[in-house]
Amino acid sequence: MAVVLTGTTVLGQLSTRQNYDWDFQLSTRPQAGDAALHFVIPIVDLSADNGSDAGLYNGNSLAAGDLLTFKYYKTDNLVYRAGLRFAADNSNASGTAADSSFFNPIIEDAELETIDSRSIDRMYALAFGAEQHFTNSNIFDVYAGGEALIGLGKDKSIMNGTYFNGDIDNTTMTTSTTVFGFAGVAGFNVFIAELPIAVGLEYGWGGKWIFNGKTHVERTLEIDAADVNATSEWDQQDGDLNNNGDPRQYSSLSRRQFNMDTNNSVRVNVLIYFNTDKGRSEPAGS
Repeated sequence: MAVVLTGTTVLGQLSTRQNYDWDFQLSTRPQAGDAALHFVIPIVDLSADNGSDAGLYNGNSLAAGDLLTFKYYKTDNLVYRAGLRFAADNSNASGTAADSSFFNPIIEDAELETIDSRSIDRMYALAFGAEQHFTNSNIFDVYAGGEALIGLGKDKSIMNGTYFNGDIDNTTMTTSTTVFGFAGVAGFNVFIAELPIAVGLEYGWGGKWIFNGKTHVERTLEIDAADVNATSEWDQQDGDLNNNGDPRQYSSLSRRQFNMDTNNSVRVNVLIYFNTDKGRSEPAGS
């Protein structure tokens, strides 16, 4: 009886509860002087590091190597966009091998006594563009624009070694890459309630050039027993092997790739807006 009476009382309370009327103000559309942190979830996963497709960059989905991406409202309808990437990976090692012993048997003409190695890997990329927005709605926003990408990459490895018998083998390998791309994009944003947040979808058409990408090799070899003292240099490229399975050598090599396609950059965008004008106290777009 107590349970039934309690339940009846609760139902009575729920049935007589009055709801408040809320008036949500959707004035969240950004305006001139506002900026945004730009996060991207790539649907078509193409990037500037890939030489086999025309994608410019993934954006920023919080993964290592993604570009840091931002937007700035120059006017209420003209938006500048930019992405930056600065990456470096350097390493150095030098050492002297242990003497020959029962536990470490050494063949003098096949084992290095000293080594000095260095590795340098650098990548710089700048993406920039602009958007023209067409609607004035505080909820739905449509735009079209263009963007470009410039990237410079360099990989260099140095390996200098001296064998136990005095022979010397020094090798330097350098790979330089330049990327230039362009794209036309169209997309839309949906502003969420009173939050300074928008979610949208973007797709586009673009092309990309990749210049160089070859590896330049410089090698010095000194073998006392065979009276060899040789220095040589050549160019080679990944995946290009001779009949022995070694990289094919070229006295001169020029490489260039170009790719162009539609829908090579399909992205889900998440934008978090903020006000850059300290003298303006009202919320963005109000």
